Amino acid sequence: MKKRICLAVLGLLVTVVGFLGISVEGKAQPIVIRFSHVVAENTPKGIGAQMFKELVERRLPGKVVVEVYPRSEKFTDEQAIVGLLLGDVEMVAPSFPKFCRFGKSLQIFDIPFMFEDVAEVHRFQQSKAGLMLLSSMEAVGIKGLRYWDNGMRVLSANRSIQTPQDLKGLSFRIESSHVFHSQYASLGATPRVLPYKLLPDALKTGLVDGYENSWSNILASKLYLLRRNYTETGHSFLGYMVATSVSFWEGLPEDIRRELERTLDEVTLEVNRLAEEKALSDKNSLLHAGLVEVISLNKKEKQEWKDLLGPMSLQFTDDINPEILLAAKQAKYWRGPASLVGD
Repeated sequence: MKKRICLAVLGLLVTVVGFLGISVEGKAQPIVIRFSHVVAENTPKGIGAQMFKELVERRLPGKVVVEVYPRSEKFTDEQAIVGLLLGDVEMVAPSFPKFCRFGKSLQIFDIPFMFEDVAEVHRFQQSKAGLMLLSSMEAVGIKGLRYWDNGMRVLSANRSIQTPQDLKGLSFRIESSHVFHSQYASLGATPRVLPYKLLPDALKTGLVDGYENSWSNILASKLYLLRRNYTETGHSFLGYMVATSVSFWEGLPEDIRRELERTLDEVTLEVNRLAEEKALSDKNSLLHAGLVEVISLNKKEKQEWKDLLGPMSLQFTDDINPEILLAAKQAKYWRGPASLVGD
């Protein structure tokens, strides 16, 4: 009887010790960071997540372990943000539309032609207003850490697209974004919200006729095998926010948090360098192999798209913090109607 009681007490102690993060040998268990994302390992974001893992584990041996889950192995981006708040993952890197339900000012990245190129995006992100967006969701428990690039989006469909009228009647896969929904609907297309992992099957079955994405994702996910027509409209930037939960981040020891910050700075520089490089090299490799046909709009053709989509954007600017819009105007990021940001 006494033996059974002793064993039961011992088992309880082991359970309590394990819960407290201490091994039976008295060593602290490493902090585990589960990093969930939806793209392939050979994209800028996929490479960045793996680089983050390797650097962190090398610099904080035995203290931090990073588990990377690419290609929606663990969650879709929508699920991952909820998982972040529930403690099921510690780090995510969704595209900006996934965060808009938690902070409407992030819609500034969705508005077509808000940014003419990646350089403008960077100037905005590094401004006081851009940095303010990283902390804009802390009240709901989400902490933005860094911005990662993946280049400008291109359009693809089962037919050539040159003018806005060419979209009429097509079904387009979009991310969950009120701006994107309004954008395609205003051009006569049917927007369908689908997780990224379902896009290939949706294209194969004809559930959608087209989509928009970056060149690195198109190559890595072999989407070029399903659609060969592409149009570089320059209407939208595909970027990500690396995020964690406020409770997890604030609960880290200060020395570990400082090292993670330093590592994120280093990885962000490499991710953004790769994104710029692959935006050109991945497109060129597909072109040279004869796998895609690409239309690049001239200034007059692009202006036609701006003239049609500019007025549509007016309905969303009231939801965006005036400081964000003012920063866009002052830095001359917005080249559309002046009424969007006031006088």
